[in-house]
Amino acid sequence: MKTKLFFSAAIAVLLLTCQTMQAQLKYGIHAAGNLETQAKLGQLWNNSDLYQGFLIGGFLDYKVGNTISLQTELNYQKKGGKYTSTSEGSESIVRREFNYVTVPILLKGNFHDKGLGDNWDLTLFTGPYIGFLTSAHSNIKTGGNRTSIDIQNQADKNDWGIIFGGGVSYKLANGGAIIGELRYQMGLNEVDKLNTDLRNKGMGLTLGYRF
Repeated sequence: MKTKLFFSAAIAVLLLTCQTMQAQLKYGIHAAGNLETQAKLGQLWNNSDLYQGFLIGGFLDYKVGNTISLQTELNYQKKGGKYTSTSEGSESIVRREFNYVTVPILLKGNFHDKGLGDNWDLTLFTGPYIGFLTSAHSNIKTGGNRTSIDIQNQADKNDWGIIFGGGVSYKLANGGAIIGELRYQMGLNEVDKLNTDLRNKGMGLTLGYRF
């Protein structure tokens, strides 16, 4: 009898825990258009032309308090840099393309502003990320000629750094939400074995949907 009562109580606690976690755990998808560059450590940016990158992926958001949540993501992200070089009187445009699978872990503060309306929330977040290189190319355009060189062997296999940002979310009647965020991503790890001064830096606008 005691054994049956114990197992019944254990099952009830497990079901209650699952229901609580389901209420606290949200998931979603997002995509971003980014402006990317590669700069020295300590520089937020540099004076080179900006490279147009992107991000696409999904996220899990776990609420740990009234205003605090933890969000982890799995993204495919294109980073890189762009600059102009001159050699023997010929001008070339060089686009360095670095593709990564990135995993950020973000600490988020979620705030409700009554002035914006009942369905709007504000968010501030920061946290580390790590990226795993999938490919790297240097695309060179000289006049009408284009050349692509695989530079994966000279690129570091990992990228890591810190993300800062903020955004807004709008709650829908079905329980979901539309999310907009502005992010700055500051790379701290060298990305090029031949030029160890370079780090990935990027800023972008992220749009997503939370289920």
